[in-house]
Order: sequence, then C-alpha cells, then structure tokens
Amino acid sequence: MIRVRFAPSPTGNLHVGNARTAVLNYLFARHGKGHFILRVEDTDTERSQGLFEESIKEDLRWLSLDWDEGPHRQTDRLDTYRSWAQVLVERGLAYKCFCSKEELEKARSDSLRRGLPPKYGRTCRNLSTDTVRELEAAGRPYVLRFRSLDREIRFYDAIYGEMVFPADHVDDFIIVRTDGIPSYNFAAAVDDHLMQITQVIRGSDHLSNTPKQIMLFSAFGFQPPTYAHHSLLVGADKKPLSKRHGATTVRDFRAMGILPEAMINYLAIIGRKVDKEFLGKEALIETFDLGSFSPSDALFDREKLLWLNKEHLRGLTMNALLERMGLEQKDSEKVFLLRENARTLEEMRSMLRMFEAGEVDEEAIGYLSSIEDRKEIHILLEETAAADHGDFERLFKKVEGKSRLSRRKLLMALRIAISGRKSGPPLKDLYRLMPKDIILERTRCLGKRFSTLPAA
Repeated sequence: MIRVRFAPSPTGNLHVGNARTAVLNYLFARHGKGHFILRVEDTDTERSQGLFEESIKEDLRWLSLDWDEGPHRQTDRLDTYRSWAQVLVERGLAYKCFCSKEELEKARSDSLRRGLPPKYGRTCRNLSTDTVRELEAAGRPYVLRFRSLDREIRFYDAIYGEMVFPADHVDDFIIVRTDGIPSYNFAAAVDDHLMQITQVIRGSDHLSNTPKQIMLFSAFGFQPPTYAHHSLLVGADKKPLSKRHGATTVRDFRAMGILPEAMINYLAIIGRKVDKEFLGKEALIETFDLGSFSPSDALFDREKLLWLNKEHLRGLTMNALLERMGLEQKDSEKVFLLRENARTLEEMRSMLRMFEAGEVDEEAIGYLSSIEDRKEIHILLEETAAADHGDFERLFKKVEGKSRLSRRKLLMALRIAISGRKSGPPLKDLYRLMPKDIILERTRCLGKRFSTLPAA
C-alpha cells in the first residue's frame, strides 16, 4: 500500500511552499488509494512551538487535507531514535565525536580560506577505546556521527530522473546531538522506515539530504522509499518566495478571502503540465501524476491564483457562498450581483459595504476631480439625489439632457454617485438594489467634497 507523509516543522505558520508539499502528498495518496500521514518534526526544540503545530493542523483542515494517521511527534519518540543510534554504534557505523564548537568552527574557517567545501575532518573517527573512555570520564560532551560509507549514491527521482552523488558528497554527519536530540536526517530516515513510508515527496531543497538518508537505510539494511523532489516556489524576481513578495502563508491567503478549493487547485497545478487549469478536488486526484511536474523553479503567480479563486467563487451555489461569507438569505440578491466582479471573499465583503455606507473611494474621487467644470458634478449629484429610486434609465436620460459630458464619462460619474466606486456590476441592476438613504448620504458627501451642494 502507498504510504506518504507530510512532515512540517512547527517553527512558524504554514508557508504556501510547504502547503504545496502537503497537497502533492495528499493527492498522490488519494490517487493511489493509499495513506496520508502527518508527522510533526519538532526536534528543533529552540524554535518549535505548540501553537504553530495547531496553526498548521488548522490550515490543513481548512484545505480539507484530512490525514489518515498522526500527528506523530518526533519529540515523543526520542527513546526510539537513541536505540537505533546505538545499533549503529554497535555495528561500528557511528562513533562519538568530542570536537568542540570552537574546534569545528576553526576547521570550517580554514577550509573556506583554502577554497575547500567545509567538511568534518574525521578527527574523532578512529579514536581508541581508551581515549573515548578518558574523554567521557572527563565529562567532555559529545555527539554521535555516522561513519560515511564513502561510496557513490545513485537513485531515481520521480521528477528529476536519475540522480548521482559522488562518494565524497557525504561526510561524517551528526545523527545525535550533545543533548540527545536526533538530527533531522537521522530521525527522518528512522521514521520513514518505521512508518513504512513508500514514497517521499518533498521540496528540491531536500535533494542534498537524500544521499545521507539512503546511506542510513543501507547501514540498517532497510529498503529506502522512492523519492520525488518537487521544484521550489519563486517570486517574480526568481528568488525564493518570501515575505518581501507579500503574502506567503496559508493564513495570509485565507485572510485575503482565497477559497481552499482555489488554493489546492493552484498548488496542485503550479509547475506542472495540465490540459485544464480549473480543476476540482476529485479531478485533481484523478489526474495526478508526478511525471507531469517540471524540476524547474515554479513562479508563484498571484494573478493566476486570483483568477482561479474567481472561477471557484462562481462555481459555488448561492447558499454555499452565503455560508462562506457568514451572510443570510436576504443578502443573496446583492451577492449574486457582485459575484461576477469579486475575485475573493474579502473583495466581496468590501463591495457589499457600498450598500451600507455612503463612502467614496479615493480612485473615484480622483476621477471626479478630473472633471474641470464643477457645474457638471453639481447637476449630476443634484439629479441623482432628487430622482425616483430604482428607475436608472429615467435618471440617466434626465442627467444626460442637462449635461455636456460624453456618455462614457457621464456613466462613470453616475456610477460613482450611486456606488462610490469606478467599477462594479451593471449600473442598472446596482441602482435598483442601492438603498435610497445610502445614495443620499453619498451625494451629500460628494457635494461637500466638491462644494457643489449645501451641507446637509
């Protein structure tokens, strides 16, 4: 049976890059009728926090990525890692390293100064048993290091293809730190075996870790899982997606009013060849194929996400849309009118405010300010305030008969007087639904702004 895992570190809110990893693992599992496992890799005790774990789980639930097992927390399994580390020590495949941080940093600086990659110099690799006992007796802290197998590592990656790492790529890396906490690579390898993980699907930033984990599998005599390393998300500047690009966490996009369906849809198709971009969850599961992904960095295009979100908004039933927005049935006519213009739930909420308060946005003010003849604004506001409510054609003909503005400019000015915005749904329908008292409030507000009407 297919068994995959999503293994976040609870050191912050769920980044969309990590959410993409979760989405791909979930779709792969569901496509193959397998299991999707949640594993919390919280061995970074200084940065890991319970509140971030809860935040990540909440975001996964919001995305409807229901896991079949877990969450398994690595800090609950420390004894397991120590026992497996002892197995390697007994087999002569791991050893105690007493080098201090200062010694290691000096060696690192020396290597960099000579233009060499910084690697552990294997100082403690062949210490005698007596020396080890003396150092332990003296209370010298130590880490456990894996004795690198000094051989080429080859594996087939489902996205990158054949991968080859030279024998000197992996040095004697740490598997257990001085505080007894396992390193990432060691804990991940042990967990992947014990949890019977069949495929590891993760970001390409983990490619360099894979040879270490394969060596550990080999040392234990385990069969490694198969690997697939998806591309990383980048901004328009081709640099890794970060806060400088704006919203980057699932929570950020939730606050913007992005639907979970749209978020999953976008994260599932970005960096992938697809015949159709707008896909529901079941279609994404049915068509999922790791072979369709490119290893090249994937541009995170917010406009594409917003387009997909608008399509998913339009696909919701009216009852579902009202429920997502926390609105009642009495609001359905307004929501129906606005749904063609809104790209997000937040934009929809913003647009709905035009029916509740006579505010005018600055872009609309700027447009009216471009009309040099203030008399035109006076006519427009006066007639809009005095008109019988609901009959837009009658209002337009009356204003058109008195104004010298072109039809296009006049329609725009009327839209601003009625809604306070330069864009929106068909003006005839909007006028019918706009409360009369809100129109009067808006025209008075504009009248004060342009000194064309007396203050109310």
